[in-house]
Amino acid sequence: MKKRLFLIIMLISIASSALSCILTTLIYYNFYVTDAKNHLRTIVELEAVPENWENESTIKSSVNKIINAADYSMRFTIIDSSGNVIYDNWAHDEALENHLSRPEVSQALKNGSGEYTRYSDTMASDMYYYAVKINDNNVLRVSREINSINSVFIRITPMLVSLFAGLLIIVYIAANSFTKKILKPVNEMTRTLDEMLEGNESFDFKIYDELKPLSHKILEQKTKISQYINELKYERDTIGIITEDMKEGFILINSEKQILSINTSGRRMIGNNKFDLKHNKNILELTRNAEILKRIDTAISENKHLVYDMDTKSSHFRYYFSPVRQQNQSSVAGLLILIEDVTIQKNAEIMRSEFSANVSHELKTPLTTMIGFAEMIKEGLITDIDSIRKYCGMINKEGLRLISLIEDIMRLSKIEEKTVPEDSSINLKEASCDVISLLQTKADSLNIKLNLQAEDVFMKANKNYISELFYNLVDNSVKYNKNGGSVDIKIKKDENYIYIVIKDTGVGISEEHQSRIFERFYRVDKSRSKETGGTGLGLSIVKHIVELYDGTIELKSKEYKGTEITIKFPLIK
Repeated sequence: MKKRLFLIIMLISIASSALSCILTTLIYYNFYVTDAKNHLRTIVELEAVPENWENESTIKSSVNKIINAADYSMRFTIIDSSGNVIYDNWAHDEALENHLSRPEVSQALKNGSGEYTRYSDTMASDMYYYAVKINDNNVLRVSREINSINSVFIRITPMLVSLFAGLLIIVYIAANSFTKKILKPVNEMTRTLDEMLEGNESFDFKIYDELKPLSHKILEQKTKISQYINELKYERDTIGIITEDMKEGFILINSEKQILSINTSGRRMIGNNKFDLKHNKNILELTRNAEILKRIDTAISENKHLVYDMDTKSSHFRYYFSPVRQQNQSSVAGLLILIEDVTIQKNAEIMRSEFSANVSHELKTPLTTMIGFAEMIKEGLITDIDSIRKYCGMINKEGLRLISLIEDIMRLSKIEEKTVPEDSSINLKEASCDVISLLQTKADSLNIKLNLQAEDVFMKANKNYISELFYNLVDNSVKYNKNGGSVDIKIKKDENYIYIVIKDTGVGISEEHQSRIFERFYRVDKSRSKETGGTGLGLSIVKHIVELYDGTIELKSKEYKGTEITIKFPLIK
């Protein structure tokens, strides 16, 4: 408002000033022309005595006297009744055209005097002509140059510009001060509007009488508005607290599919965390998922409750679409969408299914082998002592493998249940040395060098679990290494974490298998795992031990270039 008021005052002032300058110029020019004409007429009237214009000598004498008395040049011309020029002080030897058709001459011959103003190309300015009849046969015409309005305006332009600039500065200062003074009460009232709404009428500024009804009206409406706002806030806060703290996603839309309410979980689960609810945005601005939109349309149009399961790369969500009917009517007023995260349940179901299938398969394989060999001995198909010893040894081997598998399953189950025996402070360097001692013979047989670079790092944990962790990792690095390879074990710590790094020069793991090697019974090379006696649970046990102590595990591996596993435990001070 201030800018607009200031601009209006400036525009009016500028327009008024410009108009004043133009009118002043025109008035000045009019006075100037009138004065020039009157001066010339006076000279002619005084000097239009026939005796002064009878012969060439008297004519020249009169002309010289008049020119010497005036401060501007004049042209004197004597024309006879036929229009011929008898005398002209500006023309010397050149012949002049007949002047009978000139308006001032014809008027003088007819009426005794005449005048006319016209632009002269020769002089490049306006010329004023005044003619008077001096006798029955001759007309005296006197003319003088009158500057055109353009030349007059150009001449006084510097003065006008200076005047206009000064006036503009004065108007600018005055307009700025005037607008501030006018708007000061309005600005003060705006700044104290909160106090007015609270009923405080003790203001330290003067308010225009015209604005007092507005301030009183605001105060009158304050109570009603405050009550209404408080009711809305209470309802909003109640609903907001309930929905915002919900783990489930909550989305409420009307029959036009405009979003009325949505909580943080709803934004996250539907995959649009940056969604900002303003001005009842349409559901299309939240999601473009065709399946979700299809079920929204169906639920609203058919007034039907629907349930839809949607799987993403890492999560499983269950959508409940519940139409909201209008009060005492059967038509749908809106739709409530509730989103439940069923990832844990789904993963548990998948894990249970996979675990059951894997356990069944892993247990069935050695049992089948053992039963097969036992049947062969029972039926007498194997009779010689050497063969019996051979197959009994294989039965024994499969039995031991079966027992190892069962022990690993029980150990893994125990870790998952977090039924940890009492923890104690253990030295990770000593634990790793014990494991290296157990596996040294195996490593030597495969021509693999075990290198330990460790600090005395103490950690509060179960010694059996930490030994199991080292054993599984080092054993894998030995089993899946190449002849003449090496296994490097590093143990260190910093201010916040304990680091265990085990790096080998073995066959490595291709990228497609890296995300799954910590799963139960998952083997990169199943045939080699059987040759090395693996159960497929070693790395899964490692992972669960790491998670048990709030640690993280990171895998870096390239096929045929080795594997590096880094475990990081938080350092408890």
